[in-house]
Amino acid sequence: MEASTNTTLPRLNAEFLKSHPELSPGSMDHPLPEKVLQFGAGVFLRGFADWTIDGMNRKGLFGGRVVVVQSTGQGRAATLNQQDCAYTHLARGLQNGQVVEEKCVITSISRAIDPAAQCAEYLRCAHNPDLRFLVSNTTEAGIVYRAEDKPGDQPPQSFPAKLVLLLVERYKAFNGDLSTGFVFLPCELIERNGDTLKKTMLQTAANWNLDAKIVEW
Repeated sequence: MEASTNTTLPRLNAEFLKSHPELSPGSMDHPLPEKVLQFGAGVFLRGFADWTIDGMNRKGLFGGRVVVVQSTGQGRAATLNQQDCAYTHLARGLQNGQVVEEKCVITSISRAIDPAAQCAEYLRCAHNPDLRFLVSNTTEAGIVYRAEDKPGDQPPQSFPAKLVLLLVERYKAFNGDLSTGFVFLPCELIERNGDTLKKTMLQTAANWNLDAKIVEW
């Protein structure tokens, strides 16, 4: 009969990484500005987009972190925040004909927000002058126009309406300065996802009777 072992694994978080800098060199010692707002926290974005940003940060090529906006009611924001948004990425495959397996602790995400419970915090992101990129993967059902969404909703239900609300906040925060616009990188698996996102956002803007200057911006 073998004796049982009750080994408690340490939680992967900022405190653990500070005591194990070899797992994520320099990631906790030099805070980076938040440059990316990411809608969705699924495996694809964490395994590709956030992994790519982490790699660029390690090489000194980007120098920025990601704020994740929860796009569903699954509680992923709370789960990420419990471990200071650090997680382990595992890559397996072939490289130069050789089988490789690479494990890496990703620390490119700074925090995660649930807009349904933290709408004010979500809108405060619009006031950040360092924010430049909006990445999304809200699934193929995410980019849809919803006429029931209203500008007073905190927040609106649909993804395009949430974006319009954020952009109106951005416009007001920087007085319509063209240099404070965003680069959109939609990753939803639908044909011409960028065009569809723009169309649904303009439909929302029209439904809300937004000022023409805001719409043009």
